[in-house]
Amino acid sequence: MRFIILGDTHIPDRTERLPEWVEKVVEGKKYDEILFTGDATEYSILHYLERYAKTYAVRGNMDFLDLPRFQIIDVLGHRIFLFHSTEVRPRGDPDQLWEYGKTAGADIVVFGHTHKREVYAYKGLLFINPGTATGAWGGATSGEPESLAILELGESKATVLMMKNGKPEFLAHYKHGEGWKDA
Repeated sequence: MRFIILGDTHIPDRTERLPEWVEKVVEGKKYDEILFTGDATEYSILHYLERYAKTYAVRGNMDFLDLPRFQIIDVLGHRIFLFHSTEVRPRGDPDQLWEYGKTAGADIVVFGHTHKREVYAYKGLLFINPGTATGAWGGATSGEPESLAILELGESKATVLMMKNGKPEFLAHYKHGEGWKDA
């Protein structure tokens, strides 16, 4: 399965629209599903994404939208736990993220809030944060690059392409046996 993962857009309070390159990625390829990590701040971005693939979205700390705090997506024998991660302090703490993932029975945790893009395997779980699709400043940042992630998920492998400012930044490969590990 193929997922596009993005979030922390903060449209229209911190920026007016998605960057053109993000729109090209969303519109240009077939994705099975879209995972949105929160802080849309209005429904328009979610309606836009829904035109291209089934979209799972969660409420961020800046959202006053009727969205769930987290979602669980079961696919190909994996369980994805999607949440904004506002509750995690300090922001992005791997041990706390791991606890949330384990409590949800997940093996993949997709989160936002930090505006910092990252992907890593930790204690058998796979963690993905796409950063901020618009480069919006966040509570702990003065501005990060525009970024998103593309996840290719199989039963025993995952590939994550991280894109930054319209260009591929890195490709990460993971294998699943008794938990996720670097491939």
